[in-house]
Amino acid sequence: MAERFPRWGWYFVYTREAHPGEHLPAHRTFDAKLAAARRLRDEAGIHRPILVDDLEGTVHQAYGLLPNMSFVLARGGQIIYKAMWTSAVRIAEYLERMERSRGGVGYSPFYTEQVEVRGADPEAFRRRLAVNGPSAVTEWDRASEIWAARARAARAVRV
Repeated sequence: MAERFPRWGWYFVYTREAHPGEHLPAHRTFDAKLAAARRLRDEAGIHRPILVDDLEGTVHQAYGLLPNMSFVLARGGQIIYKAMWTSAVRIAEYLERMERSRGGVGYSPFYTEQVEVRGADPEAFRRRLAVNGPSAVTEWDRASEIWAARARAARAVRV
């Protein structure tokens, strides 16, 4: 996307290993965190600069603690786009609107909020978890059961 929108800076912020396991454990040192960020860069083919958060997760805490958020920041650091999950299509649509609005026409910012859906490939996700180790898969399965129970309970309350 950087090629389509060259006026914008593109960065990836590596915060923490979302699903640590025996093969890729939670980071204990900053050097281990740097090595994990390099591994992600190489395996995922990330070409933009990667910024690595500190061990305490200062940046991750400041921006919401979710695993795959996206932001567009104005020059002064003001958040002008925020998504709880990354969607390259949605970011591109937003940037296209921003580029069009710069054509000399006055504009006034306003806040919107919406819920989006995204496609998922559960098998590919489980294969990626398995790379991290069996406990990453077990932890994910346990969390999925908790989320499903909460969803069932919420539906039962509405009836």
